[in-house]
Amino acid sequence: MGVANPTYHTVKGSSDIIRLTDKRSWNPTDGIQTFKRWQGTADVITAKFNELSAADAPGVDNLEEDIDGKGGRLLGRVIEDSGGADGGNTEALNAVWEVIAQDVYKPIETHSYFDGITAERKRYVEKAARDADALDAAASDAEKILYTYYSAQMLDYILTQFIIRKSTVVSTRSAITASYTSTNRVVALASIGVPSALIGSLTSLPKGDGTSGAWEWLKKAPQVLQISKRAFQIRYEWHGAERWSLRFYGGTWVPLYE
Repeated sequence: MGVANPTYHTVKGSSDIIRLTDKRSWNPTDGIQTFKRWQGTADVITAKFNELSAADAPGVDNLEEDIDGKGGRLLGRVIEDSGGADGGNTEALNAVWEVIAQDVYKPIETHSYFDGITAERKRYVEKAARDADALDAAASDAEKILYTYYSAQMLDYILTQFIIRKSTVVSTRSAITASYTSTNRVVALASIGVPSALIGSLTSLPKGDGTSGAWEWLKKAPQVLQISKRAFQIRYEWHGAERWSLRFYGGTWVPLYE
């Protein structure tokens, strides 16, 4: 009986890593995403994973390694938040919007109904009410009403103010940066870029005198927060008021003596 000869197998092929064709996907949370794909032997895939994960600028937002025996695959996801014209998400597409309502107490004499009373006369009315003195014959109807409020110790009124907030998450690769243009200045509502689903309700907000109409929006300086190793949140706020000062903020409110 003859001796069986052993059979040897030789694996032929390249040990280099192979870059496969990119794929893209989209979802409402992350927008457009590009998936970079590599294939190769387990050792080169592991080396590529270690190289990219340790790099300061790896070119991807997260990595997924899949080793199967002697072979492996590597998947790198890129959230396209560059804001460029090559299919990436723009800042508008990558934004989350909020409208925040908050109640504030304002001095009764600052109500628009009393705009026609000079500062001197307001102090006169306040003192007369405090001392329980009658107003002089020159007192206007508005001064008499203010006097009544002061006499009843109704010194403040509640006003609901609104804040528009926009939050955008970007990566360290992003071309989107925080914009400080027009900080602490009144800007047009249309320039804020509020989605159409919200814009209608913001054009006619309630005012202190019971009416409704357009408010003025003051842009605040953006806030930048690092939320992960390579992701940042840029947050903008626009504070609404019936009138902002013309002198300080570019609004429409002008004091009586200006």
